[in-house]
Amino acid sequence: MIVELDIPFDKVTSPLVRGFHQIWNKKRGDRPMPSWQDIDPTEMRGLLPNMLVMSIEHDPFRIYYRLVGTKVASFRHELTGRYLDQITEFPQDVRDELTNEYQLACREKRPTFSRDTLTTKFGHEITFSGSIFPLSSDGIIVDRCIAVEDYEGVRPDDIAQVDTGKGYGKNLTEK
Repeated sequence: MIVELDIPFDKVTSPLVRGFHQIWNKKRGDRPMPSWQDIDPTEMRGLLPNMLVMSIEHDPFRIYYRLVGTKVASFRHELTGRYLDQITEFPQDVRDELTNEYQLACREKRPTFSRDTLTTKFGHEITFSGSIFPLSSDGIIVDRCIAVEDYEGVRPDDIAQVDTGKGYGKNLTEK
């Protein structure tokens, strides 16, 4: 598996991530970032299955998954109502990588973009695109983030039996 974190926006090929980036920029206007109140789900119905909404806690820094889209849950497990640091389905190094990526988005008050390349159970290489977009109620402190993940036409059972080591896929017999 190849993971590229904090890639430049011009290397993002996902239409879902690029589309939300346009929405995020429009909502923020001349501010560093939009607030949660600026987000209107009716404007992004096609993105909702691929979105995650997180609350960000500071001191200590923690990520709480408030909402997880159905497509994300089918690839990543059900994360709603859980803290990232307590998700044992993800190996510790993955939790650390994700935490670092969220910290970067919060510290720099800008979106971050990533790309994961892995091999399916059929031997095909596939790429998943990810992004984290910070939100702020007061324009200063990031208190929420929205992430968009694009699985680019792959079905969850294409990777279900593959040990990706990155929190993707699960044994189909899991309940």
